Amino acid sequence: MAMSLLFGHYNMPHCIIEYSAPLAAQIDINELLQSVHQGALASELFEPSAVKTRGYASQNSQVGLLADGSFIHIIFKIMPGRTDGQKKHLTEVVYQQISNLTLGISSLTMEVLELESAHYFKLLS
Repeated sequence: MAMSLLFGHYNMPHCIIEYSAPLAAQIDINELLQSVHQGALASELFEPSAVKTRGYASQNSQVGLLADGSFIHIIFKIMPGRTDGQKKHLTEVVYQQISNLTLGISSLTMEVLELESAHYFKLLS
């Protein structure tokens, strides 16, 4: 799909990466952040200047029965209007970008959430 069809109110996403803090000793978190960002761009679903990516370490976590299990959870917050196929495409392209980095991770999950336009405020300067 051409990006020009998705400009305007289709800007976004907010890519939020949550990860278990000890993971920073195993993988380069900045590389993970850059790879997720590049995956969002490569999906061609967003205006490049509108993609925002950030990461947060969870100091206390548990994965299943593993007290020392590692996890990465990626949330994409987007405006409504994209199809289920486009959302799936986003997660697939991002996974292609991060798959080599995430080998050995106990849990990798991604979700695409739609923001409600009426409750979203944006100010650019």
